[in-house]
Amino acid sequence: MINFSTMQKILFITVSAFVLTGFFNESKSQLYTGGSIGYHFTSNSQYFDASPLIGYRYGRLDFGTAPFYSYRDYDNRSSRYSYGNRLFMQLTFIPNVFAHAEFEVTNIDASDGRKWITGLPVGGGYRYNLTDRTRAYGMVLYDVLLHEESTVQNPIVRGGITYSF
Repeated sequence: MINFSTMQKILFITVSAFVLTGFFNESKSQLYTGGSIGYHFTSNSQYFDASPLIGYRYGRLDFGTAPFYSYRDYDNRSSRYSYGNRLFMQLTFIPNVFAHAEFEVTNIDASDGRKWITGLPVGGGYRYNLTDRTRAYGMVLYDVLLHEESTVQNPIVRGGITYSF
């Protein structure tokens, strides 16, 4: 199992490598920030997710990190919250259409206390240019490692806005 400290090391090495690569070819690289929100409901529960992000675009490849906080309410009788971090990668294969994959670690309130679980949501999405530096995006993901105690349910629908520096 990968712990949070290992995640931080992986994130630092990955971001450092891509940032250094981008300095040698600035016309193809771009740092951006933003955030996303997610909302999912069923007949007996509601789920909300908020996540700021920082990403780096190098040609057709995007990658970055997105810490998050989520909340699930079950029939207004009980609720659970979770938090964690996502490392994501996107590949744009036609203009504004991208494939998305992420590795996610989540601290959940499980039946035997709080614990860390992992997820691997994959899917695709679409970006829309609002201005020359601001984009809105939406995506639909499916967590192929969905843990039985996860607060997330498939499919995962997420949308947000990014701003490029």
